[in-house]
Amino acid sequence: MTGPKHSPLLVGTGVLTLLWIAARASLQSITIDEADTYIFNVWRSGPSHWEPSANNHVLNSMLMRLFTSIFGASPLTLRLPALIGAALYIGAVYCLVRLISRRPLLQWSLFVCLTASPFVMDYLVAARGYSLAAAFLMWTIALAGWYRAQDAEARAASLWRTCVLISIGAALSVSANFSFAIADALTALGLYLWICREHGRQYLKILAAFTLPGLAVGFFFVGSVVLAWPKGQFTWGADSLFRMVQSLVSASLFEPNPYLLNPRLHHSFVHFGTFLYPLLALFVVWRLVALFFDRATVQEPGARRLAALAIVTGAALALAVVCHEFLYMAFGILLPLDRTAMFVVLLFFAMAGTLAAVPLPSGSGRYSGKALAAILTLIACYNIGCLRLTYFNEWKYDADMKNVYAVLAHYNHTYGMNKVATNWRYVAALNCYRLISGRETIEEFPGGPPVVNYYPPGFQAYVIYYPVDEGFFRREGLKLAYHDSFTGVAVVVRPEVATEPPLPAR
Repeated sequence: MTGPKHSPLLVGTGVLTLLWIAARASLQSITIDEADTYIFNVWRSGPSHWEPSANNHVLNSMLMRLFTSIFGASPLTLRLPALIGAALYIGAVYCLVRLISRRPLLQWSLFVCLTASPFVMDYLVAARGYSLAAAFLMWTIALAGWYRAQDAEARAASLWRTCVLISIGAALSVSANFSFAIADALTALGLYLWICREHGRQYLKILAAFTLPGLAVGFFFVGSVVLAWPKGQFTWGADSLFRMVQSLVSASLFEPNPYLLNPRLHHSFVHFGTFLYPLLALFVVWRLVALFFDRATVQEPGARRLAALAIVTGAALALAVVCHEFLYMAFGILLPLDRTAMFVVLLFFAMAGTLAAVPLPSGSGRYSGKALAAILTLIACYNIGCLRLTYFNEWKYDADMKNVYAVLAHYNHTYGMNKVATNWRYVAALNCYRLISGRETIEEFPGGPPVVNYYPPGFQAYVIYYPVDEGFFRREGLKLAYHDSFTGVAVVVRPEVATEPPLPAR
């Protein structure tokens, strides 16, 4: 590896990042998608983790079942596979940034861009397969970079091991989340071509090492799932590239923390943050143009290696987007959106950081490298200003579910209330807490109302989305038992419920 043996700045940042992610996993309420995974693919007694559905991220579901079986179910144990993925991901990014550059500031900036992004970090916490998928994707790139950074003798000794590990890593990434499949395959193809450049006569053997282990691992984890895949599963996505990119930029800018930034800084972050990603894209293009014109003068092996890595990651990103666009135009399969396009952010930052590190001799080459490194530093600082502990961007409305369930449990234990209807936003999360607790006699929460401002009659209490269901609350003359203005959730009960004598102590 290039650079010092270990960077205290990077190690410290990585440890703090992992601790922050672990704190979030412990503190945050269970959300709708996490709960659906637990209820349908983990909690049931049969091997439901083999069921083919878009919500089932197979490797993650298997690990969730393992850990909840051993340690019991809790928000932390549900998210333990994601935490393992986060640790693997942070380790991969740490190795990658040290391979890319010797410059401490660029190393740190790229590391924070890849790990502390408000978009990426949410999915390093959530009990879904994105964390593991991202980790294995980044490890395939880091392994190839590490292989190419060695001398010729070391490369010869580690060739087959590296190829097999990359193959297995790509297969595990797909097994953790199918939305990474095209990006994983194209990244592995680019890395295969990169490694084959100096082993042309062995390209068939290298191809076998790149494919057979991965096919075996993939068949073990998801072979039956893929073969039994039903139609109509891919209903979440974008209908244009513009909407896909817009969703990624919006999530990556969400949301400067007013508790962390003083009012003046918060104002600056909110108003100037919107320029960061257009500037980043502009500087990446500038840097690519400079690299094209300076390509003949790049002779130093380290510089050529970095240029090749930037081309591999950039080409994998571009081809993955093209493939998804083709699938949309030919078969109507929607483009990746928000979380399902997470691979775009990972590959783009890997390409941008590598481009910033390539030494180019011309004036344009030097200035473009400095400009790109500077904007990465600004984005890293912005990411730190967006750190939060208590909610996800995508599932903000579920941020208070543990308190809501505590209120319902109190009414159940004190007054015997056991029939509760709820808005669709809260059904899965509350049913998950009901299963985890096992101490209440509350009946299973039925599905949410099909129309706004309507709930079925005959229930003792309702969990409503107050901003749109206030009319129902007032029309029925219900009592407000709990309301959280941040998420909009409210618990409302019929007045006669709380007037009944409390149940005897258990």
